[in-house]
Amino acid sequence: MSFRINPVLRTGLEDEARKVGVNLNTLVSQIFSRYMTWERYAGQLKFLPVSKDLLREVFQSMQRETVERIARRLGESSAREQILFLFKQANIGAVLKFIDLWGSHFEACDHNYDGKKHFFTLHHDVNLNFSIFVKEYVSTMIQSTVARIVQFETVSPNSVTFSFDG
Repeated sequence: MSFRINPVLRTGLEDEARKVGVNLNTLVSQIFSRYMTWERYAGQLKFLPVSKDLLREVFQSMQRETVERIARRLGESSAREQILFLFKQANIGAVLKFIDLWGSHFEACDHNYDGKKHFFTLHHDVNLNFSIFVKEYVSTMIQSTVARIVQFETVSPNSVTFSFDG
């Protein structure tokens, strides 16, 4: 497969590939993959990129009860709407795709399935209030969409680890 691109863009891509130590084909494949797994949805859902510094400031200044209330409201309404918009149904498969997509913007996201339970670790490095937000958002979203009980193993200032039946 081949594509025609502006020579200035090609030069910039070649420079970036050299800088990160990959060939041009690998870099372009990474760009396409990132677009297909996150950026096309982020645009459709009107997500805005924000810095961790902004998240830290906003979440640090909030009372825990406020964080929990907002997270529950968004987990019940906004998350369900986004799942339906993206996947046209609200079932376990759509919820898992949504969590994988949503989690892909975190510093690290790990999803494992043992044949019975789904295990997730979301590492964000923001603060404890943000972890509390994630906990309430995820548990409310899953409970209101597929009626599964979410078990949280870790809710720390840097990450959240949880599981639920598949």
